[in-house]
Amino acid sequence: MALGYREISDSFVEKNLVVLGMNDKDAESARAWVEKEGLPFVVLLDVDRTVGTAYGMSDPSAERYVANAAEGRRPAVVIDELGFISAWEPDINTAEKIRELIQSL
Repeated sequence: MALGYREISDSFVEKNLVVLGMNDKDAESARAWVEKEGLPFVVLLDVDRTVGTAYGMSDPSAERYVANAAEGRRPAVVIDELGFISAWEPDINTAEKIRELIQSL
């Protein structure tokens, strides 16, 4: 998935979009993952999964995020410049799906 974001990162700039990832691990693990994947976006730590729960990406009763790359689940939330949710996609798992979402904005 990170590859999908890297492939089309210019599209984000053209549409004035900012991508933020979330990670519920510790800072060291998250930093290692960002470096290993060469992620072109900021990754926020959400160790108690408060943010993930608020945006439908985590179930408080579950052990981990609903978003789970290893299991092929990558939800996306688009928040507009006024702070409103303008799109919520349950599974953005390919570069093509990312492109489609961007084009719909």
